[in-house]
Amino acid sequence: MTSDQQRIDSFRRAAGRFASGVTVVTTALEGHLYGITATSFVSLSLNPLLVTVSINSHSPILGEIRASGVFAINVLGRHQQDVSACFARRGRGRSKERFDEVETHTEATGAPVVTGALSWFDCTVHTMLGGGDHIILVGEVVSAGGGTGQPLLYWSGEYRELNTAEEAEADIGRIADSLSIQLHLHGMRTEQLLEAQHAVEPAAAALAARAAADDQIAQLRALVEESEKHVHDASRYNPLSLEFHSRLGLLSGNPAIAASVGALNRPRESVYAVHTNAERASRAVDAHRRILQAIEDRDEDAARRLMTEHLGVVAQGMPC
Repeated sequence: MTSDQQRIDSFRRAAGRFASGVTVVTTALEGHLYGITATSFVSLSLNPLLVTVSINSHSPILGEIRASGVFAINVLGRHQQDVSACFARRGRGRSKERFDEVETHTEATGAPVVTGALSWFDCTVHTMLGGGDHIILVGEVVSAGGGTGQPLLYWSGEYRELNTAEEAEADIGRIADSLSIQLHLHGMRTEQLLEAQHAVEPAAAALAARAAADDQIAQLRALVEESEKHVHDASRYNPLSLEFHSRLGLLSGNPAIAASVGALNRPRESVYAVHTNAERASRAVDAHRRILQAIEDRDEDAARRLMTEHLGVVAQGMPC
């Protein structure tokens, strides 16, 4: 392999590590519609309102855009991967009057706007600049709009989706629910539950000490403080106490551990409801505070040890 080829390959790998949104660039001319998928969209200027997108200089759509003087940039949502794929296929981006697979409408310029796009920019051609093997298409925005939702992303040669913390927690919750049902059907005994807790939760506490963000630790502290207010009311205290353990699983940053802790929490609800009293609740709050302090101190060993000790005390009050 030549040094030039190595440099090109390195460039491609490096550029592929930049996550970008996915757009479809469209135009219309003399009853025909044209479209092409592109990922190089940039918002350029507010005065005037300018956007840019780069298109391979050999793409036939450039001639149609020059002739029509208008184009639209359609930012795709995560549900529109099929739209991106449609316009990425050779020969599928030209249609008479309407696209066969994609619904569009017009706004100000007459360029097709993809219905359901996350956002769109309806433009007149401001200028077209040469940039190596691409043409930098600069558009002056005549109209813009869109809806709500999550974007479709392209990274490292594949389509991607945003996975927010809330979505990740919901996914882990569903896994935990499913695992809990399977454990129940299997007939998990109390001593087995305790063994599983001892295997998983100290590791969760140690990982939380390593990985938890400051705002997550602050939320955990608020949870401990709220639970302390209800040590004399088991019906209100127990859910908060179990939430402390579930939250630690999430703070570990490990989905498998988080789902396991969540699943082990489910059968504990009925057991704790019978055996919790104010004295035990107060001791548990003190233990939670010590574990929390170890996490704040980023002391993994202490967090692991304190959780192990806490579970040992809890086990003493649980009939097996």
